[in-house]
Amino acid sequence: MKKHFLISALLLALFAVNIQAQTFSQNKLQYDYHRYMPQFGDPFNPALSGVCSVIIPGLGQMVCGEVGRGLAFLGGTYGSMMVGMVGFAMVMGSSGQYDYPLGVSRPNTLGITGAGLALVGFTAMTGIYIWSIVDAVNVAKVNNMYIQHLRKTSSLNLELAPYLSQISVNNQVEMPVGLSLRVTF
Repeated sequence: MKKHFLISALLLALFAVNIQAQTFSQNKLQYDYHRYMPQFGDPFNPALSGVCSVIIPGLGQMVCGEVGRGLAFLGGTYGSMMVGMVGFAMVMGSSGQYDYPLGVSRPNTLGITGAGLALVGFTAMTGIYIWSIVDAVNVAKVNNMYIQHLRKTSSLNLELAPYLSQISVNNQVEMPVGLSLRVTF
């Protein structure tokens, strides 16, 4: 019991921590995921996010800090799966031809309705599942672009470079060697 509680608390803490200040819905207005160039130190891996969403729809968004978005994809996938399963159960339940006495058959409207529900539910589930994978990759890219932008607009930048020069003083050439420090705000 303690083990399950500890794992649940750890997963909740992992998903509750948000690295960036803005959300994907704000970031996507400024950054185009087509222009994403991976850099060393990017906090979110787009390939890993996509794989996570293949395993569980919405998990890739949750890994990128978009827990609400991930839960929406998870709920949409399982909700449409339930609609499809209800439709499938209606089709299987309406397989009896002679429900009326004396062998009189009736139109099988329950089976037709169930087939429609099953088709709509399973099609929607497949669409949301694929959309979840693509969206997880895009969320990772856009949020990485936001972090990259924050790194570039840092308030303090320090650069240390070697210094080598030639100075002529009284017909003598001297070569001072050292380090130069450049500070920009």
